[in-house]
Amino acid sequence: MYDAVVAGASVIGGVCARELASRGIRTVLLSDQPGIGKDGKCTCIISRKGLDKTGINYSDAVLQKIDGARVWSGSACMEVRSKEVALVLNRFLLDATSVEQAQDKGAELKRNSPFRELHGEIVESLVPIRTKTVIGADGIASHVARSQNFPQLEEIVVAWEAEYGNADLEDSSIVDVFTDFPGLLAWSVPCGENSVRVGLAVKNNIQEHKRRLFLKPRIQKTLKNAEKKREFYHSIPLRYRRQTQKNNVLLVGDAAGQVKASTGGGIVFGSLCAIEAAEQTKQFLGGGVLDYENSWRSKYAKTLDRHQLIRKTLDATPSFVATTGLHVLNAIKFNRFFEGKGDMDFILK
Repeated sequence: MYDAVVAGASVIGGVCARELASRGIRTVLLSDQPGIGKDGKCTCIISRKGLDKTGINYSDAVLQKIDGARVWSGSACMEVRSKEVALVLNRFLLDATSVEQAQDKGAELKRNSPFRELHGEIVESLVPIRTKTVIGADGIASHVARSQNFPQLEEIVVAWEAEYGNADLEDSSIVDVFTDFPGLLAWSVPCGENSVRVGLAVKNNIQEHKRRLFLKPRIQKTLKNAEKKREFYHSIPLRYRRQTQKNNVLLVGDAAGQVKASTGGGIVFGSLCAIEAAEQTKQFLGGGVLDYENSWRSKYAKTLDRHQLIRKTLDATPSFVATTGLHVLNAIKFNRFFEGKGDMDFILK
């Protein structure tokens, strides 16, 4: 008998299990594979401020410190600097550290134990598990969400990324962001000495947009003599589900769509909502009301909506207007407004 079952042994599932166990809640964390984590399918550039809020001991996973970005639209570019605003991490190590912290707090990890179904208080997995609450941290294709007929995710983009060695990096502390791709963005993110992660996320026609990306002069220069190490495709939700709680079943992270629509990043807000899920579960098990739905929305939905507004504005802006706009912003040195003030997560707060 457990108080809580967390499905999905990745970084956010680890945060949720850690927070549950640290509150004295008997917790089991289910991994659907022999190992843990997302197999590295993540650019994993995260704000330092956001990472510090998650409670993960991430120091051993840091590959590169980032203190600026070049934002491109066509030939126009605006460069913004802000002291050590973000970190690029090894996603394997970040997942492993998060899960290890959960185990250190007393959570039990079951490998090769995928969540299959929930019948009353019984979770069908490798072996049946009796529980009082279930938290789905099992990603965009959440089995927990499907088993309980949660509303579908309404906005999803398809992403591709490859990591290259022997790249030509003028400055390994700055990322390149290309805004002229429908759906999300394209990017070039340094991830260590002479290594870079290049990718994009779009609504459709991903192969055509990959061709466009490789024609960018900045990308051509970076990858001129580069060697591909790995590549992957995956999907990213851009809007949270209309419902993320059904009775004692909760969704967190990508499973809930708690992702920044401006960048596709979900680790910070997914982790914060996982912490909220743990607190609500403690309240419920103590005889109170389980109101995760209103709890996380009251704290984070407005900020996620702001990211959604940025995304919709970019999508609605013709490329020639965006290019002209960047030229104008450069002329008035608008980038200085952001320097030293930026917050990648809690924007306009």
